Amino acid sequence: MSVKLEFNGINNMNMGVEIKQIVQDLGRVTIDQVLQEAIMNSIQANAKNISIKVNYSSLGDGLPCNINNMSIIDDGDGFTEENCQSFEKYRSTHKQQIGAKGIGRFLFLKLFDKVSIESLDKNIEFDIDDVLITNTDNKNDQTTINFLKPNNATIDLDKVKNNIEEHFLPYFYLMKGEATIKIELVANNKEIFSIDSGNIPSFQTDKFQLKQQEFTINYVLEFYETSKNNGFYCADNRVVIKNNKDEKGKLKPFRHVNILFLLSSEYLNKRVNDARDDFAIHPKQRGGLFGDLSWADIQDSLSEKLKEILLENNIDIEERARQELDEAINKAPYLSRYLTDNPYAKESKKLIESAENRLNEDKKILRAGRAKSQQSHKQKLSLVTSTELAEYIFDRQKIIDDLKRMTSEATLEKEIHDLFIKRNTADDTQDYRSNNLWLFDDRFMVYDKIFSDKKIEEIFPELKRNLNRPDILSIVSNTYNKEDITDIVIVELKNSDAKITPAGAEEQLLKYARYVNQSNNPHKIRIWAYAFLTFDEGTIDALSDKSYNKIPTQSEYAIYYQYHEANNVIINFMNYKAIADDANTRNKTFMNILSRT
Repeated sequence: MSVKLEFNGINNMNMGVEIKQIVQDLGRVTIDQVLQEAIMNSIQANAKNISIKVNYSSLGDGLPCNINNMSIIDDGDGFTEENCQSFEKYRSTHKQQIGAKGIGRFLFLKLFDKVSIESLDKNIEFDIDDVLITNTDNKNDQTTINFLKPNNATIDLDKVKNNIEEHFLPYFYLMKGEATIKIELVANNKEIFSIDSGNIPSFQTDKFQLKQQEFTINYVLEFYETSKNNGFYCADNRVVIKNNKDEKGKLKPFRHVNILFLLSSEYLNKRVNDARDDFAIHPKQRGGLFGDLSWADIQDSLSEKLKEILLENNIDIEERARQELDEAINKAPYLSRYLTDNPYAKESKKLIESAENRLNEDKKILRAGRAKSQQSHKQKLSLVTSTELAEYIFDRQKIIDDLKRMTSEATLEKEIHDLFIKRNTADDTQDYRSNNLWLFDDRFMVYDKIFSDKKIEEIFPELKRNLNRPDILSIVSNTYNKEDITDIVIVELKNSDAKITPAGAEEQLLKYARYVNQSNNPHKIRIWAYAFLTFDEGTIDALSDKSYNKIPTQSEYAIYYQYHEANNVIINFMNYKAIADDANTRNKTFMNILSRT
């Protein structure tokens, strides 16, 4: 015998709400919510064994799978007459004392157009329009829920495994060991995982008072240097949300410790939403009725309680926070004014990321003119400009360190060249960060015009006609306007295996200078020429014989230079290690200032 119901419970509701409207009002629903709701229904029906079976089609490696159909089988009480009557009603009060809200089945219809149930002597089919209950002569000792006609439903098996474990292992603890329950997931006839309530960690319990509300925290403390903190906010002995969500002011994890906590309170019970995936709690206090709490209130009190628990277990979270903050400042001293505290003992890498995000946000505010006041604008401008300058000095140090590394390795000539000046860059979009000529002299910080062959031919035709480029050569200035050029820098990288003497290199550089001046007659341009030699005692003697001046460095060899009046050129000879040590000495003063800021 079959009976078609026009969802009798709907007729009893205020304003005749329809199933379609109920489903629509639930908003976005995930496959994890559907599974959690179905499993919870089974548990509340006193099931001891729950099996999830999924048939899917793969969309490719790393992608969620399309669900073809899905079923959940349990050995619970099944659809008794009382359960059937409750099933027909929206917001049934049946099992309300164990946290049921009477709307869970509507979650199913967000992802599946049809659901059928086989239980005891009944077959039940329901969709967005109605419910059909059929009495049969069969006596099923298991309840099977079949999820049919998936509506773009996909599943990530690894994620589902993790989410079910995270959701139900804490719940098993909250059950206080009332029964042994096993949950398994089988996909395309292959077992993916199983968990049971007999295998849960041993929790400890503590409490704290917040205004008029009492909160209970159950926790397990373990020590893993690289693990993440996990916690759960619970209602009616059920896990609702994970703590490691960043939105809505949830408590951010403490680093270096793994403390699994479950937070419960009558306050949370009253504010859980219908889908049981969040709470109706404001991020911050909004001056509501006495006794209202915000996530910020809960977070602060929970944080202090966790710190107490950790300290009782010889973990000084505040000391660890200071250590991570100090490490962050040492790694990124230019961000020191954005690295001011570390209340959740974040690791230094995360602190640096957060500081960089705040810096970028301040830049956006300044560019958009969104500062709250003129004073606020001045303060942000001062903070951003000083930080950017500090960042530039810090980046310079990294480049110096790269050059030092290159001098100790068999580095290709082109790699060294790219460190000083990127090859094939000659346009008007360069800025002071586009090259690293400051490695030679800080006055070259603003020399950002790198001459291409076309520009050389246009401005220095004599040089172009006579230029033979066996080595890598760059010509740089701070303008392309021929009439305004007062200085240029000539950099030539000599192959370390080349058998070139200081005299031969000098002759070549003097020719470059002469051709530059011939092209620019009657203007004489000041020329700074740099070339690298393979230094040994013979090289030093040859340069000394020509009366080259010497700039000592911390490396084995000095930098040698000499002014040649005829072509108004200063020729500098050095090796890579000498220039790295000289630049390091000049930059060290700035770095020392930053580290003390």
